[in-house]
Amino acid sequence: MKNYKGNITPADDVIFVFGSNPTGWHGGGSAAVAVRLFGAEWGKGEGLQGSAYALPTTELRMEKQVEGYGQSIPEDIICKSIRKMYDCAKSHPDKKFCVAYRNQPNEVTLCGYSGKELMSIFKEAAELNGGYPENIYFSEEWVNSGLL
Repeated sequence: MKNYKGNITPADDVIFVFGSNPTGWHGGGSAAVAVRLFGAEWGKGEGLQGSAYALPTTELRMEKQVEGYGQSIPEDIICKSIRKMYDCAKSHPDKKFCVAYRNQPNEVTLCGYSGKELMSIFKEAAELNGGYPENIYFSEEWVNSGLL
């Protein structure tokens, strides 16, 4: 499994995969980095944009939040979105899709999921898609966890 070390930096062949929300309000965390350094677009909550890929993992609108998930989108919906991202990566084999999560297995991110939970969703999406695309890169922290 391919990995990167440290922070993801802009390069011609790098796509920064970041956690987003469906409304595309990229105000904090990796989403703010995506806007500032990788060309993510305000108002676009999913998909390829500039040198970034928005992956919806959290819901900001109170009326859309799911009880028991805090501000998070349910796992099955995230899995579908990850599968779309994997398909996009396959269609751009010249790019390195670097997934911006680096949290430890028990560390919860802004989306309300722990690293272990997120890794499980990425792994399930890969299993449903016939494996991880060759050009998907996870953080060294995630790869070394042995949970992917």
